[in-house]
Amino acid sequence: MKKSVMALLATATLLGGCAQPINYGGGLHGIENAVTNFGASDLEKLSSSMVDKMLASAAVRSITASGEPIVVVDSIKNQTRSHVDTNALTAMISERLQDSGKFRFVDPARVKAVRKQLHFSQDDRFVNQSTAIQFGNMVGAQYMLYGHVSTVMKSTSNGKQAYYKMTMRLMDLKSGTIEWSGQDQIIQASAINSAAW
Repeated sequence: MKKSVMALLATATLLGGCAQPINYGGGLHGIENAVTNFGASDLEKLSSSMVDKMLASAAVRSITASGEPIVVVDSIKNQTRSHVDTNALTAMISERLQDSGKFRFVDPARVKAVRKQLHFSQDDRFVNQSTAIQFGNMVGAQYMLYGHVSTVMKSTSNGKQAYYKMTMRLMDLKSGTIEWSGQDQIIQASAINSAAW
C-alpha cells in the first residue's frame, strides 16, 4: 500500500513538472497552462477580433447601411488536432454580432429543422455554394457567416510553437459571392524545461 502511494506521488510530480506555462504572442495578455492548448482567452480574443474586423470592413458597412440583413452563423469548424470549444466560439461570435445591432438572426430552431430536412448534422459543412444557397433560402437568410480554426505546430531550439489561425467568410446567399473574408492568429510558445524531465 505504501509503495502504491509513493508511486502515485512520484508520477504526479513528474507529470506536474511537464506542464509548462504557455506565453502568448500576437498581443494576447496572460499565461495559461499547457494542459489545454486552446483556452478561454483564445476564444475571447479570436471572436472579438474577427467580429470587429468584419464590422469595420467597407463591404459590411455597405451591406448594413440601409438596414439589418438576416444572417445565419454556421458552426465554426475545428481543423486542429487540439480540442477547441467551437460551440462556445460560435456562440461568442453570434452574441457579439447581435450586440452590434447590425444584423438580424435566423431562429436556431429553424436552422436545426432545415439541417435535419437536408440530412445535415451540426458538424457537416456546406461544401459548395449551391448547397449553402439552398440552405439559406430555406431558413430565410440573406447571408451566411462561416469559418474554421486551423493550426501549424513548429519545434524550435527553445521548445514548441503553435500557430492557431481563424478564418471566416461572409457569403451572400443570393449570388454565392463572398462579401467579406478575414483571418487572425495567435501564437503560443511552450518552453522546454529539461530539468523537469
